[in-house]
Amino acid sequence: MDKRNYVSYLLVTAVALLFWTCAPKYSYRVKSFLFDGVPNPYEVKVSVITDSILKEDSISSKNSIAKKIARNEFNLHEPYRERKCATCHDRNNMGKPKMSIIALCAQCHDDFSQEYEVLHGPVATGNCTICHNPHQSKLNSLLQQDGQELCFKCHDANFTESSTIHKDIKDTNCTECHNPHGGNNNFNLQTESCYQCHDNFKKEYKFLHGPVASSDCSQCHTSHNTGTPKLLVEQGDKLCYQCHNILDVKRNEHHQKIAQSSCLSCHNPHGERNHNLLNKQIVN
Repeated sequence: MDKRNYVSYLLVTAVALLFWTCAPKYSYRVKSFLFDGVPNPYEVKVSVITDSILKEDSISSKNSIAKKIARNEFNLHEPYRERKCATCHDRNNMGKPKMSIIALCAQCHDDFSQEYEVLHGPVATGNCTICHNPHQSKLNSLLQQDGQELCFKCHDANFTESSTIHKDIKDTNCTECHNPHGGNNNFNLQTESCYQCHDNFKKEYKFLHGPVASSDCSQCHTSHNTGTPKLLVEQGDKLCYQCHNILDVKRNEHHQKIAQSSCLSCHNPHGERNHNLLNKQIVN
């Protein structure tokens, strides 16, 4: 190669290198090949952008939550509010619950199985999240839905509203009468809930029939639908003999004379002013 051609070759090579290295991507390759410690412009940009986005999102998220809390838009479960996720979740197992739901809830909340004889279905099976959101809710008690809407997810609305008692229930909250967690009767009725509509026999009589005295109306009455008058769980004397021993009753000398009579022909099923709950007509 003569001198002229060699100079031309170097000139072409220099021009090619100049254009090639103008693009940051190729410039970085050439410079990093020739020199140590050349910063990668793309890594810097990605790092800066990512940090900025994360910081902005974090600040935005915190501000958003703070604003919503200030406006009372929703309530936060205490562990969620304090970001104590490990209280309930296993970080070493993809965030799955550390134990059963009912055991998780019992860490902080009352164990209703120790408080009530009869438990609401979701409570008995440990499905608290059917009714409660474990993280946040706009409703009190972190409820998933409000009022009757929540109850009618599981309970038949038509069946409930067709009963004599509930035909005029309108928008009344079910928990005004029923305890959502449990109770000491089959219908989880709140103590003295019947007296919201019915006379309070405790104020009317000196002596009360046992179920009335204990506010357990469900021993004799159902709270929804039944084919019997006054929503009785059994007809006639069969109802009385669910608790009273028929042999003891018939052994009484007064009952031997009126063996065919109904219990209610002499006794008031709710209460009276005398010890034996005898009707006024009998006493007089």
